Amino acid sequence: MADMSAIQEKLRALLDEERGLRELLEREPAWYSLLLRQLELAVGDQPIIYLGAAAASAPSSVTLRIGIFTDHTVVAAEVVDDNTPGAQVVTRVESRSGLLRFELSGGTESDNATPSSWAGGFRIRAFYQSGLVVTVPANIVDTEAKRVSVQAVLDGIRGDLEAGREYRGQAVEEPS
Repeated sequence: MADMSAIQEKLRALLDEERGLRELLEREPAWYSLLLRQLELAVGDQPIIYLGAAAASAPSSVTLRIGIFTDHTVVAAEVVDDNTPGAQVVTRVESRSGLLRFELSGGTESDNATPSSWAGGFRIRAFYQSGLVVTVPANIVDTEAKRVSVQAVLDGIRGDLEAGREYRGQAVEEPS
């Protein structure tokens, strides 16, 4: 059985590292414990390859989106708090094998400067059979650890796409 307190501590630490979230979460909004519990149940004891989050705030509302990749699942959580009782907290868990396609967008010329790490200007949008669309990175890539995790997600998504093609019985062309 998974050590749920250790999982929650790992999730708290990863969320705390996301740009702009520390200020939002340090007040411990009423929905925060529910969000952590949903993420904990969704992830279980699977190692987290990537966690990204982005928040949008207005004077009377907050929307927070979190994406997590593990070896076999993608988790997408959304919090909508409009200052009325009972913020909406919904977490979806999908198999990574449901990947249909991905798109790359953005980037700058300086992104070619260092081939060994994620330069941060690109965005990956992964499209799943259920209609789920996940964007990585969700926020600014400003640490080497985040660059490495985003690169690991891209490598994994390419593998997921190939595995999905093989699973659906489509021929996979070998490069010549």
